[in-house]
Amino acid sequence: MSEETLNNNDSLLDKAKSYLCQEVAPQANEIDHHPNALFYALRGLGEWNLLGLKIPCRWGGKAVSEQTYGNFQELIARYSGALAFVQTQHQSAAGMLVASSNTLLQEKYLPRMSNGQVLLGVGFSQLRREGDSLTVAIPVSGGYQLSGVVPWVTGWGLFSEFIVAATLPDGHAVFGVVPLQETHQNSGGAMTFSSPAHLAAMTSTNTVSATLKNFFLPTDCVVFIKPAGWIQENDQKNVLRATFLATGCALAGLDILESVSRTKSLPFINNTFDSLEQELTNCRSDIREAQNSAWEMSELLQLRAWAIELATRIAHAAVTVSSGAAIYSHHDAQRVYREALVFTVTGQTRAVMEATLGRLTRPSFYHEPHRRRERREEREETRKISYSRVIHLSHVIHTDIPQWQGDPPVEFEAVSEWHKDGYYLRRFSMGEHSATHINAPNSFHVHGEGIDEYPAESLVVPAVMIDIREQALENPDYALCVDDILAWEEQYGEIPSGCVVLLYTGWQEKWLDKNAFFNQDVQGNMHFPGFGSDATRFLLEERQIAGVGIDTHGVDSGQDTTFATNRLVLEKPLIVLESLTNLDHLPAIGTTLAIGVLRLRNGSGSPAGVLAFLP
Repeated sequence: MSEETLNNNDSLLDKAKSYLCQEVAPQANEIDHHPNALFYALRGLGEWNLLGLKIPCRWGGKAVSEQTYGNFQELIARYSGALAFVQTQHQSAAGMLVASSNTLLQEKYLPRMSNGQVLLGVGFSQLRREGDSLTVAIPVSGGYQLSGVVPWVTGWGLFSEFIVAATLPDGHAVFGVVPLQETHQNSGGAMTFSSPAHLAAMTSTNTVSATLKNFFLPTDCVVFIKPAGWIQENDQKNVLRATFLATGCALAGLDILESVSRTKSLPFINNTFDSLEQELTNCRSDIREAQNSAWEMSELLQLRAWAIELATRIAHAAVTVSSGAAIYSHHDAQRVYREALVFTVTGQTRAVMEATLGRLTRPSFYHEPHRRRERREEREETRKISYSRVIHLSHVIHTDIPQWQGDPPVEFEAVSEWHKDGYYLRRFSMGEHSATHINAPNSFHVHGEGIDEYPAESLVVPAVMIDIREQALENPDYALCVDDILAWEEQYGEIPSGCVVLLYTGWQEKWLDKNAFFNQDVQGNMHFPGFGSDATRFLLEERQIAGVGIDTHGVDSGQDTTFATNRLVLEKPLIVLESLTNLDHLPAIGTTLAIGVLRLRNGSGSPAGVLAFLP
């Protein structure tokens, strides 16, 4: 993209923001409730020539990039969900006409759409439904005869016409421009509309259903004919488009949080704002990266679900800090919360629904499996630590510790000296996964929690120790198996739920010898022991453990380049400790760990100070 194009896009967004802040934001609630206010806000976008962003310049449009279009959608949704929703319908109709081969339609509509002289809606979401088609078309002389129901048409009284779709006998779908008003044709065909639906949100958008009975669509009004399944393919291609409406809504919620924080001056509101703002920043960054990269469809769906969930959480937070006032329908927090619900289902497909529900029900630190939670609650009344002594399980950090290839070096720099400043102070830097450390879920899962989200109580846990030094001595690639666990249990009893399983391999003795610690062969492959994936699944599913730890650099063996154990444990999400030491001092059972972490915002891990309380 050229510098001139970038400047033009920035200018367009600046112009849009100026209009939205001055004209739309002050009356956002009026726009949400009253169709006339929404209509004038929509026409205002047209006066700024902002209603044809996907229309080529030769027809008076802006022909912006997909990224600029997304930024524009997000910007409008931040200031008015209703305006964002209806202008999206119009922009979609314009995009369909641009893709049409019907030059007469293009010349008739496109030059007048960018400035809002003509406002068009769409009505084809019924094509996403499975089963018999709700709207069908039969080819007749000079066009098509349409019959059936279009259950969702937005913009009654706002749009003069809309693009309707109906299914042909061969499964193709015909799309055409029809009036958005009750119509009775001389041929006997008719199109009637219901009264506007009583929606819980964005009532001003005047959503109606249309009933067509032998309605004649002339060939001159046909936009195009698409094959069966086209809308599903189009939904996949544009899966991120509706995501910007959700992130815009999330920004609106943050605006409310920030405003309330200035008046209530409560530290926990500021902390909430900082946390949610950082998560939204990460989400938006990933979305923009995905726009410019070849991400898998599953990853795109996860991004969409993340944005949806984040919008609802931030809107809920806005309601929470606004207290009882947020119950009033005209309150900004109430409006934004309702908008978040709308954007949850906007353009929803079955895949988006599944991803959203998966996001809403994903395991978290506060969503423990029922069985483990019950056992934890049984212990809470008598929770205490009895110990005879305490030892460190963490290595001393210095500049010459073994480092995973590519990790940042450990560096220390004196910034204050006794003789000069009266005290001694150093600055240090190192990677989040250096020295004895704990891994966070987001190190292996794109939507995982950061190290700062670990609850304090999850970091004080009982531990058992399994000794596999003999196996590791014989085979440096040895991976703990289920038989090893069962053999250990024959001697010490079943591994208790809620404990961390520590694997003592003997590798802690190699810490001072980097070559021996990583044990690379001539091809650069590392050889050190770890947890086998089957053993990890057994521990998680059958023993409901709280995590794993090891004295090598990774809980996965050096030969496991998939990091299976890390992924399995952190998906829950539970504890992963690596590069431990002094495991030879631990008994097989009875130890309690206290794990100290640096609460790095959104950290992928942290150097850890691990203390072991021995019985």
